Amino acid sequence: MNLNEKLTELNEKGCTLTIQRHAVLEYLYENRTHPTVEKIYYSLKEKFSTISKATVYNTLELLKNYGLIQEITIEKGKLHFDYEVKPHHHFFCHRCNHVYDVDVVGCPLAGKKMIDGHKIEEMRPYIIGTCSKCLKKKG
Repeated sequence: MNLNEKLTELNEKGCTLTIQRHAVLEYLYENRTHPTVEKIYYSLKEKFSTISKATVYNTLELLKNYGLIQEITIEKGKLHFDYEVKPHHHFFCHRCNHVYDVDVVGCPLAGKKMIDGHKIEEMRPYIIGTCSKCLKKKG
């Protein structure tokens, strides 16, 4: 879903589209790097000097609750946010702390709504290791 579609959906759900909400969603759209609240806040602070970290966090929570972004808890003590909400896997490099989208073909749970009589509401498949960039640096 492109940015305009998400902004329209937010508006159709009765949510007031403030400058801050637009800026946070646009930042996530343009920076598909799974940023943290801090990264988003400091990046937007340059453009919007009056924005607070609480506003960024509350906006992210609102967007998550509307199903427009997803929260990733792959790194202990830090929340990352992903513009892409379709089910997919994430790879976390424990050396550089980057989060990457990965396509795992043949995942047995892909597209399932139920498993063993239980309703699946959210899946968080994570892979942890060393990314290709860090492997190249190592030698």
